[in-house]
Amino acid sequence: MKIIHCLIQYMPQAMAGTEIYIHTLATLQKGFGHQVAVVTPHIDFYRPGEINEHYVYDEIDVYQYLEKGDPTDREVHYGTKKPEGLNNFVALLARLKPDVIHFHELNRSIGFTIEHVKLARQSGTRIFLTMHQSFYTCNTNVLIYNNNLCDGIIRNFRCSECSYKTLLNVPGLLAKPLAALSMAVGNTHITGKLPAGKIKTLLSFPSYISRIKKQLDELWKNVDQLICLNSWYKNILLENGVPEKKIVVVPQALVTTEKKETTKIHRQSGLPLKMVFIGRIHPIKGIHLIIDAMRLFSPEQAQIDIYGRPEETEYYKKCISDTKEMPSIKWKGEIKREDVIECLTRYDVFCLASTSSEMAPLVIREAFAAGIPVLASRVYGNIEQVEDGVNGLLFEFNSSGSLKEKIQMLIDDHSLIEHLKNNIVAPLNFDAVNESYLRLYGSV
Repeated sequence: MKIIHCLIQYMPQAMAGTEIYIHTLATLQKGFGHQVAVVTPHIDFYRPGEINEHYVYDEIDVYQYLEKGDPTDREVHYGTKKPEGLNNFVALLARLKPDVIHFHELNRSIGFTIEHVKLARQSGTRIFLTMHQSFYTCNTNVLIYNNNLCDGIIRNFRCSECSYKTLLNVPGLLAKPLAALSMAVGNTHITGKLPAGKIKTLLSFPSYISRIKKQLDELWKNVDQLICLNSWYKNILLENGVPEKKIVVVPQALVTTEKKETTKIHRQSGLPLKMVFIGRIHPIKGIHLIIDAMRLFSPEQAQIDIYGRPEETEYYKKCISDTKEMPSIKWKGEIKREDVIECLTRYDVFCLASTSSEMAPLVIREAFAAGIPVLASRVYGNIEQVEDGVNGLLFEFNSSGSLKEKIQMLIDDHSLIEHLKNNIVAPLNFDAVNESYLRLYGSV
């Protein structure tokens, strides 16, 4: 079987959870004797003239097609203009002649979009999409409304109001009347006639929300199966009118092709409490919440090591600056993927303060593979994996105060960590994920 996996960027340029997931899947499928390749767009706007039409990364063939569109073009975002690289994508498909096209990421502008899916469908090839993010139903990609978990149902007024607050930081008292105004203006069809600019953007959120619902309907009609990594997002899709027969849940697993057993170092329970974070230094990971919570504790009570690639962002610089006088927080830099589980075994607890509903954070599986519990924020992607008081602890969304309370619990009761450790169930091996996908490909 000839299989291609489509995502917006790939290794070595990008090496986050989705890229690692696909690389592991592609490697296993190739090991089963299938012809496997990865397809990505080369967005010329970001790296002019640097397109590498074909290269091999760790024995996986990678093909790039040229996308010359401007990702900041508002007309593309409004849906009135299609990505410029569509013909190049179609030409590449005609050359590769795949039996299966497996999408892993879509955008609303350029990169991979619903237009790419529809054109791939016309080729008669089997089409699949794994939903690694919640943006297919949520304009903010956060799934939080008024600091509570959102039910995920696309509602034009509520989603517009939430978009103003979440994306533009409009105060709550102004967001509702602004949503009402933009919907009223939208009903007169004036918005589409306005010139591109801030006013049009401000008044266009209701049309964005309508477009999300329209594209979700187009999506399920143009794929053979939508794949969810968990049951909670399947339920959200069902609530938004996606037929159940179009949805399959393929649970997350430990993303590795290695068979070796990890040597677990069992730390003696006691102080200081040793915590760890591994991931991107980004606001959605809630590093600022961890920093704020740790101000309460001395290094003799609790410590946390933070592993993540140094970045030239204002957020990263601020996090570093805010912790200069905090010996309880140490910055450890980047860590190799193959060393993550071994590293995790040296700690008592993994801390994940997500400020959005991540789909199914891989690092939680890695922590469980290392045999340590997880202290995580109460958002969808975390609560499906972490059971409060069983294999970890959950603290309230976006609350450093709630995080402080949970850390204090672990400091005060040394036996709690051992209790949580004893309830950890080893995660599935990724072989199970690969087998599920191969069965799925063959069943259509």
